[in-house]
Amino acid sequence: MARKSFALVYNARAGAARPKLLDGVLAALKSAGATVSVLPARSAAEASVRVSELAVAGGADAVIAAGGDGTFRAVATGAANTGLAIGYIPLGTGNVLAYELGLRKRTQDVAQNLLENPVIPIQGGLVNGAPFFLMVGAGFDGRIVHGLNYSTKRVFARAAYTVPVAESLLRGPESFDVDVDGRAFMASWVIVTRASHYGGSFTLTRDTQLGRPEMIAILFAATSRYQLLKAAAGLGLGRHVRPETRAAGVTVLPATRVHIGRRVFMPVQVDGDEAGVSPVEVNVSGPTVQLIVPPAYVADLTNRHTNHVR
Repeated sequence: MARKSFALVYNARAGAARPKLLDGVLAALKSAGATVSVLPARSAAEASVRVSELAVAGGADAVIAAGGDGTFRAVATGAANTGLAIGYIPLGTGNVLAYELGLRKRTQDVAQNLLENPVIPIQGGLVNGAPFFLMVGAGFDGRIVHGLNYSTKRVFARAAYTVPVAESLLRGPESFDVDVDGRAFMASWVIVTRASHYGGSFTLTRDTQLGRPEMIAILFAATSRYQLLKAAAGLGLGRHVRPETRAAGVTVLPATRVHIGRRVFMPVQVDGDEAGVSPVEVNVSGPTVQLIVPPAYVADLTNRHTNHVR
């Protein structure tokens, strides 16, 4: 049965926004007989509160996160453990979630997903006790996100990352301490992820996927600018997915609890947004949300789970 009532959380500062996509989706929902009310919020924290209040009060079949991955995190935090379904209109720059789900940025595809597609439970993680739903990064990518000019990002989209990426590479790798389930490492970059994609379309790992319980830690032990550049290029080329193509100094581990930067403080990003500095503790046992997904994603999730457990 089609969903008929939605509440909308819209982040106008998500990136190179796609107002045509948003307007088109809202028009398509209206044409289908659905109603959409706006939940006003001036910050991510306020958005989470508004969504939580909606979940308690009822009155909507689903809440829509219209923005980037950070907007989804804010909405999902409010809807966590409530049973309120969450839909997504990808308006941000990276949109890891959209690539993860195979959700194309086309009006009819997004509108149909919201109206008709199935819901699956997605478990998040915790970073210093706060929910996250995609990944936590520290070191190299944490510095990039911290150096990002968000006004430039809104205008130039991915091109806005050029300067902070170059600055981070020129600065070179900085080693810090990481503990993965009691195993001690030194790394210059660490990504702890529940998703299989990174930075949008790049495939990071096949060892986890939204809707599966695993969390994966990927550690890069680069000690020179060349090794750091090679690690970043390898990620972009998907070379870290398979052990046989993975570069030396790249370690991929299942993880349930990860401590980052307890002795050496490093900048941190959570679901693509700046998140202060370490130390941080990342825990696999976060809250569960109900996410509207394309049927093809459900089929892929089932197939990969079947192949994983054999």
